[in-house]
Amino acid sequence: MSRSWLQILIAFLLLVSCTSVPKPGDQHAREISRDGPKKLLPLTSRQLELLENPERIIGLLDEGAITEEEIPNPHWRNQGCIACHPQRKVVKPVTLREADPNHLCLNCHEQELVEAFIHPTGMAPPDDFLQRMPDQFRSSLQDGNVACTTCHDLSIQCDEERFAERKINPFFFRGGPYLTRTRLCYNCHDPKMYERYNPHDQITDEGELRSKQCFYCHNTYPDRSQARSIDDVNFNLAEDLEKLCTGCHPWRPHPGGVWAGPKAGEGPDHLVLPPEKIKRRMERVARQQGIILPLEPKTGRIFCATCHNPHERGIQYRPEADKGADGFKRLRRGALEICQNCHNM
Repeated sequence: MSRSWLQILIAFLLLVSCTSVPKPGDQHAREISRDGPKKLLPLTSRQLELLENPERIIGLLDEGAITEEEIPNPHWRNQGCIACHPQRKVVKPVTLREADPNHLCLNCHEQELVEAFIHPTGMAPPDDFLQRMPDQFRSSLQDGNVACTTCHDLSIQCDEERFAERKINPFFFRGGPYLTRTRLCYNCHDPKMYERYNPHDQITDEGELRSKQCFYCHNTYPDRSQARSIDDVNFNLAEDLEKLCTGCHPWRPHPGGVWAGPKAGEGPDHLVLPPEKIKRRMERVARQQGIILPLEPKTGRIFCATCHNPHERGIQYRPEADKGADGFKRLRRGALEICQNCHNM
């Protein structure tokens, strides 16, 4: 793959998966959309006046003299140098308006909105972080502390010849572009410390049951040797059992993908009480195929585990209850046949 095509691929993935972290309403956040960076319009005289006096921006915003939408975006502009430097064109030796670059950032990115930022500043990284950090990150610390410029390499925007990099690294991430934003985080953080909890990991490599995993869904330890149906086990919820799943699995009405519904990519809501005719078909298919199609015990509704088996293979003693465990999307029946559990096709 050529470098140009690789850059296009990275740009597409970056712009789809990354979200902006400036203050809410920031023009920069609006200019970077799922369609890619939009062309930056020339700054108006009013915007240039604000950038020449950036220390006044937050005060004017608090007074109601300007709106968030009127805060100019200095990034990736040859007119934007004045926001951080005392002159409109950067000349060597390079000087900043303030010694602390964090203060320059906070002229536009309001301190009170810091919870909108993905990472705080002002703390010293632990020794293990320092050992993991690439040299360019370590050298970008301010007096040994994390600063905005630790992760954001502002110098990329100081060279007009590099402005094209905005297409593949719109937030000027240091060392970027990255296929995912978490790859930036792992320059300092140990990825092993951020592995998502997996309640489906229910058996050790030695074949032993991880009994504590059962309590993610169940409020009492199920007797696997005696349980004959879903009515023989207890759950942490009485109703809406799908909530046990949607905390980790973002859900929308499905099956989706190739669904040709009123809106592309959307499907019908299956989390409903099945009509009596469909319920009888489900019972008949379950007997014929040697599977189970459990319904929510209290309500009789279809829920996630009606079609998907949440257990690891080998957990369930009964073969019909073990079908689909660890399989494709944990479907209790093959992807091409799963709809036939309820529908005559």
